[in-house]
Amino acid sequence: MEVEAEFVARLRDGRVFGAGQVLSADGSTLARDVALDFGKAWDEHWLLSYQKIPSPRRIEGALAVVATALGNGYAHWLLEELPRWLALAAQGGGAEKILAHVAQPFAREAWARLGGRGEVIAPGRRSHFQADELVVPSLPGPEGRPTPGSVARVRAFAEQGGGAAAGAGERIYVTRAGARRRRVTNEAELVAALEARGFATVRPEELTWGEQIAVFRRAKIVVAPHGAGLANVMFCAPGAVVVELFNRGYVNGLFGQIAALQGLDYRPLVAAGAEPLGQEAARGREDIAVEVAAVVRAVE
Repeated sequence: MEVEAEFVARLRDGRVFGAGQVLSADGSTLARDVALDFGKAWDEHWLLSYQKIPSPRRIEGALAVVATALGNGYAHWLLEELPRWLALAAQGGGAEKILAHVAQPFAREAWARLGGRGEVIAPGRRSHFQADELVVPSLPGPEGRPTPGSVARVRAFAEQGGGAAAGAGERIYVTRAGARRRRVTNEAELVAALEARGFATVRPEELTWGEQIAVFRRAKIVVAPHGAGLANVMFCAPGAVVVELFNRGYVNGLFGQIAALQGLDYRPLVAAGAEPLGQEAARGREDIAVEVAAVVRAVE
């Protein structure tokens, strides 16, 4: 892995559109290395051809840009947005106001741990601000991907909160039964087989952030369909087994990368079939049919 040096840029009269799209003072130039548009080439960013940018609202003083695209969702917040906030905090902040997602409980919990310093401005879909000075920390890695430094920073910050009580044991299955997509179609069969082998079913969305951290710290074997809850494997101890379940059309290596950084025993599983493996974003919405026997072999 090649990791670029971290930076904090300061732009006089800089602009920010939506969730962290940084623009020059005259609005003609996009800072592409901190403006996420997943899977697109640098010259294909959606904002380059967008025709509905309203006039900017003026912000007096310095505005730090922590928010990232999709940062209101847990995985993107944990892997992209929180590391930027921590990097900024480590350097003393330097801004009276911060553009960040804080509507979700996990983000509010982290903000409270940070001391709740500064005025937080929530990004809107078409919000457009121009500040006396824009303070812009770099993204963790290419397209916000985790790096050794960003993972270590988040783990160190999480440890400051102490150990919240965790009801799950050393073997957990992370369900997506409450999600609108990428659910396991034969989950009842899978859960029955796992429970017979000492697994507890976990719903991360029903836990506080501290409880999620505690559950994954304790876990020695994690089984889960691909989804945001698996971002928590960054809190697992080295050597823990992670079995990630995919459909054949969408095999995303993000959590495998985190597992590699953490020294975990990572085992991706797809159902058998003639269809080639792919990474089509549209296929990421499809549910997953699991070969229960293959999962059992992986955990045994």
